[in-house]
Amino acid sequence: MFKKFLWLLTIFCLALPVSAEERRKPVTIEGKSILPLRILTRPFSNIYTQKDASGATVQENVPAFQPFYVYTSPSAEDLELQEGWYEVGQDNRGGVLGWMQTKDVLEWKQTMCLAYTHPEGRSPVLMFANRRPLADLTMAGEEVRTKEVEKLYAVIDSGLIPEGFPIRSVEPKRAVDISTQFYLLPILAFEELEIGGREGRLLQLAAATASGPDARESTDISQNKDYLTEANLDAAQASEEARSQMKMDVVFVSDTTVSMRPYIKATLDVIKQVALNLGGDPATADALRFGVWGYRDPVGLIPGIGYTTNNYTPTLLPSEDFVNVLAQVDVTKVDSDDYAEDVFSGINDAITKTAWTDEAIRFIVLLGDAPGHDLGHKYNASGHSTQTLRAIANDSSVYLYTMHIKAPIAKKYHESAEMQFRELSANRGMQGESAYSSVSSKDLPGFTQISMVITHKITSMLSAAKQGNTDQTLGPKEGTRLSGMVPESAQPEAIPAAVDKKAPSAEASAGALAQQMVKAAMVDWIGKQSGAKAPRDIVAWATDKDLINPEIPAMEVRLLMSKQQLDSLNTILKEIMAAGLRGRIGGEDFFTALQATSAMASRDPNLIKNAKTIADTGLVPEFLSGLPYHSNLMSMNNDLWMSWSIDEQDEFLNELEAKVQAYQSIHDRPEGWVTLNPGDDPDEHVYPVSLELLP
Repeated sequence: MFKKFLWLLTIFCLALPVSAEERRKPVTIEGKSILPLRILTRPFSNIYTQKDASGATVQENVPAFQPFYVYTSPSAEDLELQEGWYEVGQDNRGGVLGWMQTKDVLEWKQTMCLAYTHPEGRSPVLMFANRRPLADLTMAGEEVRTKEVEKLYAVIDSGLIPEGFPIRSVEPKRAVDISTQFYLLPILAFEELEIGGREGRLLQLAAATASGPDARESTDISQNKDYLTEANLDAAQASEEARSQMKMDVVFVSDTTVSMRPYIKATLDVIKQVALNLGGDPATADALRFGVWGYRDPVGLIPGIGYTTNNYTPTLLPSEDFVNVLAQVDVTKVDSDDYAEDVFSGINDAITKTAWTDEAIRFIVLLGDAPGHDLGHKYNASGHSTQTLRAIANDSSVYLYTMHIKAPIAKKYHESAEMQFRELSANRGMQGESAYSSVSSKDLPGFTQISMVITHKITSMLSAAKQGNTDQTLGPKEGTRLSGMVPESAQPEAIPAAVDKKAPSAEASAGALAQQMVKAAMVDWIGKQSGAKAPRDIVAWATDKDLINPEIPAMEVRLLMSKQQLDSLNTILKEIMAAGLRGRIGGEDFFTALQATSAMASRDPNLIKNAKTIADTGLVPEFLSGLPYHSNLMSMNNDLWMSWSIDEQDEFLNELEAKVQAYQSIHDRPEGWVTLNPGDDPDEHVYPVSLELLP
């Protein structure tokens, strides 16, 4: 009987669940008390049962970029020598799997990674083998730094890499599209510095790409000559086959209230001229499609206004058919309540709902004489800001040109409208410039001429690119006719040369900006079509600024988020917004209101009750914890909230609303989502979210 009792007791004890205290916990990141250390697997890696590469395996050919928690980490010396082992687990609850070799993994201390900025107008990122040579360059004076960096580029361009060359690899000159040729640049270490009087960062990063036959082929340029040749291909040069397939979509987004009638008519005249000109260039005509959206104010609040936004071209049309549609665009018979219009809804719908031609270069031309309604205004139906719309346009590869008609009677609105239009048209690859033009409402001929210049700049550069004429692709100089595209008889008047180079004519300025915009868009498109690939299978040092011109960012920070994480963040922001609104109306302090409104508060109400900042509430998703960037949301506390005026509280909540709208836009569109591993559930697909879209 006693033996039977012991046997039953043993079975019972074995069946007892392991307590939280007894479970193994992952290693934490150095300097952090809670945040666990994780690694990402490199392609063609294995998990072993023991620290023995010749022994049994738990899993072979682990999918690339698979995240694992670390339960035992190698020594600093082993890390330096790329030796040693990591004991890894699939979760942070003690689910240990086995051992992986140091050379098969990348430490990922945050879910943050880097992405190359648009390459137009800057130098390719140099990736140094060691920290010291790069640090020395950043501390050198401008003249010395520029001279030494130009020498490095000259050696790379020559294709002859000498022994002991300090550069391990280099970013390709062609644009690398992270959404179609996914790459990962996780930050292993960083330090802030000043370069050329500008704040920058010295970064140790790993470079990796998704699974593929060359995923573990190092792009060390001293050894991989094929990669060096690919990296040196000119950013603006496309193959004959690619050029023959180049297409462009041009979508006009126009205010359609009464004051805009003359300008819609003038745009129609411009398109008629374009259609006539394209008659002599059938290849370009076939590759060009047009569309138009109208916008007003929300029809739900002003029923007689007709519509908030209207897509007059459900299918984009060739120029000769587009003329007929544009002739039907009319203005509202009922005016808005105020001067501003719902510009942001017009732009948002044009970006996200236009039936864009597959693999076409995308342009939007905004025509308006009034600013958009600010965040939180009842007539801002989109809930977007210029910042979130610009980020969505970037992610959608949409390039905007804005035409601002300035009415003298509305002078007090000019500054706000110009600021919004410039921010919307601050396209990638324009290096601080905005594709923005303004004209007086009393100068209709001036508007027509500028519209003609912009439209012909787009069409002539498309024509030149398809013909392989790289000189023409750069566009005509001031004082020349828009030749090379159509018969001489069909050409518009020459763009007048500027007499004073410091003050170019409006037409010349518009032409130069349009040319800059189109070239940036073409460089983006060529990179996608060529399948340009980022450096891979290396660890190197780089800086996030252009080494020759530190004013230009060379890399930007992204947060790699899954759909599940994006949904989680969306939910949290909505709860915080609800708490802010309740606190503002009822006079409660912020965290009392948050405790009352949060569906998650029931898990541990004391966390919210006793929290000093949002970061202490336990509501913030784990993947946002410990990120090295300043966050207004994470530092929010009762004292700060109560010190704000009603307007300041509204501004904070409206900015959160804009982020929510941006997340919804990202979630709903198929573009940009990356499947890291074959067979991943859709909720596990990831998106490299711009840092500016984080709360």
